[in-house]
Amino acid sequence: MIALDTNVLARLVVNDDKVQAKEAANLIDSGVALFVPLTVMLELEWVLRGAYRLDVAAVLRTFEHLLSIRNISFERQANIEQALKHYAQGFDFADALHHSATVDCTGLASFDKKFEKLAVKLKLKPSVRSPNSFTKV
Repeated sequence: MIALDTNVLARLVVNDDKVQAKEAANLIDSGVALFVPLTVMLELEWVLRGAYRLDVAAVLRTFEHLLSIRNISFERQANIEQALKHYAQGFDFADALHHSATVDCTGLASFDKKFEKLAVKLKLKPSVRSPNSFTKV
């Protein structure tokens, strides 16, 4: 199995370097077993949105396509899929990914008010609250 770095997936998606994009496509099309670490997906969203200015819909389409490629396995794919659902509902992708990993927790402490408001609106469990709210007696 061969792990992929963010830049390989970015080249494939944005095709801004024809030689590297072709190399990335050839590797993926070869059928060899490939692996994408969770951190690569986190960084890829940031790169596509920040550096390449793709909107949320384009990032979602890109991730859905990548997740459908048969010879690529993703670390914690269920968490990524859950995070994408929340991302489509207005969450920051990183926050959505963080939340998807907290299913065994009683809460998620954050100072991010937007994250907290969206989590309350969608009735997410565990709840997202300020750190102070967990220490009040």
